[in-house]
Amino acid sequence: MKHPALSLAPRLPLALLALSALAACSAEPPISTNCPNVAVLEQGSTLTTFLPGRTDIAAQIISARITGVAGTCQLLKKKNELKVTFQAGFAATNGPANTSANLVLPYLISTSVGNNILSVTNNTIPLKFNGNESAAAATTKPLTVVFPNTSTTADTDVLVSFHLTPDQLAYNNAHPGQ
Repeated sequence: MKHPALSLAPRLPLALLALSALAACSAEPPISTNCPNVAVLEQGSTLTTFLPGRTDIAAQIISARITGVAGTCQLLKKKNELKVTFQAGFAATNGPANTSANLVLPYLISTSVGNNILSVTNNTIPLKFNGNESAAAATTKPLTVVFPNTSTTADTDVLVSFHLTPDQLAYNNAHPGQ
């Protein structure tokens, strides 16, 4: 007659294997995040304004640039969404024709996939030149955009740019890097 404990011995490894397989099934697979690209649009990264009808240095009101963007991409598991929070930095120098210590510069945030623009939001950033200072800088409050966490979201661009007139864009194209 076999001892009952000895008859279970060959089945024990199979039972443990089955339990570990069940445990693996109950664990949720990790959710991948497909964060969009957040960047500064190169063509709209600078803004130079002049007195009406002029483009000479004596008529320059301001020369500004977007210094960069920084932020986070957080997975909201319950809704399988991505919460993208970022800030944009701006810097400007006073031109000879600036008669005001305060300026409000227009900028926009666009979302796109390839050449397909999904949305555009217009914003402004105030810059204040204190006293005789010739330079000013500012950072936006945190900006938040929520996206579905799908594989195509990784192909989405969130771009920060100055809101340029056609003349300002032409100036930027004629004076790259300024």
